Parts: sequence; C-alpha cells; structure tokens
Amino acid sequence: MRLMFGWEFGAGLGHLTRFKPIGDRLVAEGAKITLALQDIDKARPFLDGTTGRPLPGYSVVQAPRWNIPGDPAIRRIPTHSFADVLNLIGIGERGAMIHRLNAWQGLIGLAKPDLVIGDFAPTLALAARGRIPSIMVGNGYTIPPRDRPMPPIRPWREQTEPTSAEHEAKLLESTNAVLAARGDTPLVHLADMFHGDRTFVFTLPMVDPYARYRRAPTLPPFNLPRDVHQKSWNDRPERSVFLYMPRTHPRAQEAIETLGSLDVVADGYISDLPASAVTQYSTATLRLHATPRNFAEVIPNARLVIHHGGLSTAVACILAGTPQLILPWNLEHLVTARGVAAAGCAMVLPNDAFEHQIYSDGVNRLVEDGAMADTAKAVAARLDLGPPGAGVEAVLAAVRELI
Repeated sequence: MRLMFGWEFGAGLGHLTRFKPIGDRLVAEGAKITLALQDIDKARPFLDGTTGRPLPGYSVVQAPRWNIPGDPAIRRIPTHSFADVLNLIGIGERGAMIHRLNAWQGLIGLAKPDLVIGDFAPTLALAARGRIPSIMVGNGYTIPPRDRPMPPIRPWREQTEPTSAEHEAKLLESTNAVLAARGDTPLVHLADMFHGDRTFVFTLPMVDPYARYRRAPTLPPFNLPRDVHQKSWNDRPERSVFLYMPRTHPRAQEAIETLGSLDVVADGYISDLPASAVTQYSTATLRLHATPRNFAEVIPNARLVIHHGGLSTAVACILAGTPQLILPWNLEHLVTARGVAAAGCAMVLPNDAFEHQIYSDGVNRLVEDGAMADTAKAVAARLDLGPPGAGVEAVLAAVRELI
C-alpha cells in the first residue's frame, strides 16, 4: 500500500501531529508513505534523531508552495469569511492555480499512491479529485462546511459581508475556469475544495467557528494532550506563570520583557529562540528554556499560562484548571481564544489591542484568580475528548474502505 500525505497551508505543527499517528499506524501495517510538506524544515517528527534520515516507511518531499504575502500590513486587511483569506493567499490567480495543480499531479505521478491524505491542502484535493481516492483531515478552522456558501469565520458575527460574497464568487469562477480548461468537473461551492472522498474535521464545539453551520458530525481532536492532571490552587507556587509562544509572534519580545519585570515566578519557552536570546531575556523572576517543556508537568504547576492561542495549549490549560492570558495574532488563534474566554477560562488580549499596562494588570490579576481556575475545572469536567485513538481509527477505516 502506497500513500501520499500532503500539507499545503498553515504554519503550526498541528498538521504534522495529525499526520504522525495516522502514518505510524499505516507504516506498521506495511504502507509506504510519501510526505509532501509545504515546510520541510518541520519534518523532524518523521526523521531519525541520529542520522537525520526519514524513518522507515516514510520519504519526505517538498510540496508546492504559494507565494503568500509577508507584509505585516496584510494582517490589517479585514477577513470576514474564509473566502477573504483565500483571496489574500492568491487562490484566485489562475496561473498560480494551474502551476500548483500541475505540481501536485506531478507528485502524484511520481509517488504513485493508492490514496492521498491532505491537511489544509485544497489544491491537492482538486488535483486528486476524480483521479485517486482522497481523504482530507483538519480542524474546524481549516475545513469550512461543504455544500454551502462560506459562513462568517468569526462565530460571534451573524452575517457574511457583501465583499466576502464577492470574493467567494470571484474565486469560485476562477477556480472553475481552471478546472473546465483541464476537463474537470466544476465545483458547486468554493468550500468543496477543502473536502475529499472522505473528510474528517477534528475540533471541539467551543472553538469551531462553523459549529452552528455544520451538518456532518465532527470528531474530538486526537492530537490534544490527555495526560494533564489538576493540582489544587494552594499547591501551586504563588504568582507562578508559564509563558509559551513562537518567536515570530509580533508581541513576543514585549511579552517576555514585561513579564520579566513583574513580581512573578515565571518559566517560559519561546520556540526557535536562539540560545543567546534565551540567556539575554532570562531574569531573576523569568527563566526561559532552550527546549520545549512538558505541558503535563508545567501547566498544572502554574497559576497562569500566557500563550498565543494554540488549541493544544488552551485545552491543556482547561484540563489542568489553569487560568489563561491569550495573545492571539492570527484569526484562527483569535477564534480559539474567544471560544475559551466565552467559557470563562481566559482573558484575551489581541495583537492590535496589546498595551503594556493592560498586559501587566492582566498578569497581576490572573495569578491571583482562583475563581477562574475553578471555572476551568468545571469546563474540563464537561469536555468530551472521546476515546483515545478513536479519531485515528476512523481515518484508518476510511483508508481501508477507499483502497
């Protein structure tokens, strides 16, 4: 059995942590898997730690990439639906779509898989459509509901903006023009390009931007922490904080420096932070670490976690009963942050509203907020993560069904 896994959009590791347990099970059954990754520098989970070569059963290749604008001003352009996001990415440029369809079909021709599995890989889904069985996996943000126009991506809004509908119509027209020229069946709705022969949306209702619009069932994410246990508030060090965010976060330096000046006992991990900066930014009250920390250990021992809004971190904090100060800097993380805040488990300070005084006051208030910790524990008691492994088994069953 030969398969190809494709990752096209998105910067986080969540795409690969979905691939890994699925792939490892298939490799154990004798499958050969080609990993086509838009960022091959993130392939470490699939590499031998000593030799650097791909683990047995895997090969790694570069996936087609889109020339996504890097100008920070792009983030200030309003995005009310996923069509607005796709418009910024450049999906509507016919030449770009043609080249990437050709590239994906070329990879399929070289790898000769019996089936493809994509994560946030709409062009792969189009390339495979009608030619080879496909399964698409993702979270609530990356897979809008099919068979309908795209709803507002912010679940706290009721109506789709007219400009969003215009973008969606334009993108659908351009995509279908490319498909028609290739002799392929047109899409009925733009959202259909995110779906395969089988589609699995791994999300929780509290953070799914499309929860009220979905007709197909979703599954709890299987790449979330499950070994996080609660500690009583009084058993945690007073004013203890854990800080976690990527180095590329636009407020990372300010968050570090301000936290280091406060009367707290803080640990932190900033991904991809150079060793020299780890030493530079550590203070008497803030100890930064050069390697990732074990969430199951650090989060239950903190009275506050400051992070950027990743779902795994947010869920780990809820399970531990730990208050959160979330600093989201993209739309996906903002949706997660507001969902967690609506449940009473976090304070949200978006990038465009960040001020030192608000941040400092938030830290000082939340490290003393045992009531928010109690709320998080109550939410954790209601949180349904499903049986361990159920999501992986569902995907594996679909693989066997389609091949």
